[in-house]
Amino acid sequence: MKKWVWHIGLAAMGGIIAACTSGDGKTNDVAGSSFETENSIAVVLAVQKSDGSPAARTKVFVRPSDFLAGANNLVLSDDYDDFDSPVVEEDSASGILNVETDSLGMLNLPRLKPGNYTIEAREELGKGITRVVVTDSSMDSVSIKMTNPGSISGQVYLPENEVSVTVGIEGLDYFVKTDTAGNFEFKNVPVGSFSVVGFVFHTYKSLDLNGDPSTSSVYMSLGTRRTNVSSGTESRNVVIGQKPIVIEKDTIPKDTTPVYPVVLFEDFEDSTYGWYTNVSRYAEAKLGVDEDVLDREGLVAHFEYSNDSNYNWALMGRSLGGLKDFSDLDSVVFWARSAKGDSAQWISLSFDVQLDSASLEKYGYENGKAWVHMELDTVWQRYVITPDDLLETDSTRNGGNIGWDAVKDHVTNLNFFGGGVTNGSPYEMWLDDVTIYGVKDLE
Repeated sequence: MKKWVWHIGLAAMGGIIAACTSGDGKTNDVAGSSFETENSIAVVLAVQKSDGSPAARTKVFVRPSDFLAGANNLVLSDDYDDFDSPVVEEDSASGILNVETDSLGMLNLPRLKPGNYTIEAREELGKGITRVVVTDSSMDSVSIKMTNPGSISGQVYLPENEVSVTVGIEGLDYFVKTDTAGNFEFKNVPVGSFSVVGFVFHTYKSLDLNGDPSTSSVYMSLGTRRTNVSSGTESRNVVIGQKPIVIEKDTIPKDTTPVYPVVLFEDFEDSTYGWYTNVSRYAEAKLGVDEDVLDREGLVAHFEYSNDSNYNWALMGRSLGGLKDFSDLDSVVFWARSAKGDSAQWISLSFDVQLDSASLEKYGYENGKAWVHMELDTVWQRYVITPDDLLETDSTRNGGNIGWDAVKDHVTNLNFFGGGVTNGSPYEMWLDDVTIYGVKDLE
């Protein structure tokens, strides 16, 4: 079974240091690495201990500055002491290096692809970082002086139905799980300024478009907080996310008149907060909002994606916050349109069951979906989808389609797939005013 995971990059960290000189073309060996570096040195690094002496045989970790540990399926390495934080296995193609200084505290890093990088030196009693910019022609000479680390503590406001979320530090391997109140702590963090990110990352097993077993992952950011860390001190009260609004029971109107359920599920008037993107290996996706798109008032969701075959896919979706009973669903109504162009394009709506292994065993359910595909036009169209419109399942279960009857009383996610495989990729589509009729307890 192949496992496709899309890693979502976040904004690069600030305060980048760059010192550009021309390379000397000499052959240099990388301590602790098997890379051949002839004519391909990216960074010459000198590492010192806090007293200024060379930090010989010291662990050094290179990561892209938008790297977010815990928000991927990268395997943790067994080759390095963790010093209060695990590290992921080396992946040079992604700019992830786990190396070591020589006897003089020096290190020649091999050629990295152009981009922004965070370099951390780490030993049991000290840590330090620097940040560099790598270009096609530059060779940077930088140094790191390790000092006593600091610490970070704070709280993430947990989304509904999440008992714990992950907190990571951009550009480093550091990530922790919160407790059930959203509290978190990093005990040993290098000195510097960092972006601390709260997020949800879930991995689900289902069927792909061929009906074969597949694993997919969903990432949703809960917020980012810039934090300064000083040596030997704690950066406290780092708060991430949006504080939930609590409505006291005695303030809720006591009108008991039955009302037919009509829920404006999403109008995108504030943002796409709470929505995630997910793609197969050879697809890409980006989600945001646009204003006043072709006579559509206010903000609408703008979904950009690439998709080079029927067997690759890209989606935007939203969790329903637990198991929701859609048995009484009348319809889902939404507005959508594509960009102008000659390419055939469509949109798919799916009602998904995405549960972890423990929940599947507890309830006896099966992960999968019920869905339908519709052509898109270059002008806004109103789409009305009823249970009768959804595709029947069959023995192949294409795309993980297990049918409406198998999902209707325990739906966990609502997803919109972007379709299109002809010339003209990448694609764009816009979505607005998703309204659900007949389903209770969605608000």
